[in-house]
Amino acid sequence: MEDELTIEINGAQYTATYSVFNDTLTAIMPDGSQRYTELRGLTPMMATRTHLRAYVLSISRQNNQED
Repeated sequence: MEDELTIEINGAQYTATYSVFNDTLTAIMPDGSQRYTELRGLTPMMATRTHLRAYVLSISRQNNQED
């Protein structure tokens, strides 16, 4: 079963889907790329939020370099 997490940064919304198998989180970013984390006590939502925030930061940096 997949769950969704949406965050809003600077007025834009970003949504990732995520699922957990055993103790491994798979988070799918808005561009379809996947991130993996061994949870080891973390909640799936918090781990996904961290991946999604890092994703947004990386695309923001790419956009700034193109300007």
